[in-house]
Amino acid sequence: MITGIIGLGLMGMALAERLLDAGEPVLGLDVDPARGAALAAKGGAIADDLDMVTRSCATVLVAVYDAGQAEQVLLGPGGIADAKRSIDIICITTCPPDHMVDFAARLTAAGHGLVEFPISGTSAQLRRGEAIGLVAGDATARKRTAPLLALLCPERLEFGPAGDAARAKLAINLVLQLNRAALAEGLAYAAALGLDAGAFLATLQRSAAASHVMASKGPKMIARDYAPESHLAQTLKDAEMILQTAIVAGQALPLMLVQRALLRDAITTVGEAADSAAIIEAIRPCQGMP
Repeated sequence: MITGIIGLGLMGMALAERLLDAGEPVLGLDVDPARGAALAAKGGAIADDLDMVTRSCATVLVAVYDAGQAEQVLLGPGGIADAKRSIDIICITTCPPDHMVDFAARLTAAGHGLVEFPISGTSAQLRRGEAIGLVAGDATARKRTAPLLALLCPERLEFGPAGDAARAKLAINLVLQLNRAALAEGLAYAAALGLDAGAFLATLQRSAAASHVMASKGPKMIARDYAPESHLAQTLKDAEMILQTAIVAGQALPLMLVQRALLRDAITTVGEAADSAAIIEAIRPCQGMP
């Protein structure tokens, strides 16, 4: 059975490649024709519209940019909720938890199953099968889609009802973003003290301060390689979401306020499409790093 993918950005294309590499057919849809052409070049099929996806696919992955786009695809006029057949929807998009709860209730009422499946990891990690899927939502739909979820992310963490995976993803992203900022500041500081940045990164990775983010972002920071595996704009979008949900929860996040400011500065310097490693550009210039 062919799997539909709505949204063919960094994550959507990585999802498509995981499926195609496993011999699974894919039908993709994106507003950008160039992304559709890229999928076709890899062996995927391109849908004319959303109706074609829901007529052709019993399972649809939604990997659009934000909650607003997800709502339009899921519940807007002509959205998946209006499909004439029951659809298992796997939502990759990171959304506010209350949005996911609302989406799940409305889609269930329309006869569909929603699996919440935000992914912890970059598009490159997802493509290599190294990203971790966070699973929540409708139990029956989760059971039906379990083989597909396992193919997309060999490692998964199971949560409860819809909204729980979003809560976990936002908390993970908070720690991840602060890890990246700390790494950037540490590399800049070490270089300013006269240490070789590459040698210091290797030292960091063997030290008590080691973290997974050093392997994925450290070399990119040093080389100023900002070819995107995740975008600064999306990182800022998530930071804003984290801060907004924290206000509702009554939780102060002083470090995330600093992180948001750094992201805005980095975007001003290198643009919103740069990789999240470009957070270091908000801390440079410093001696010893190009």
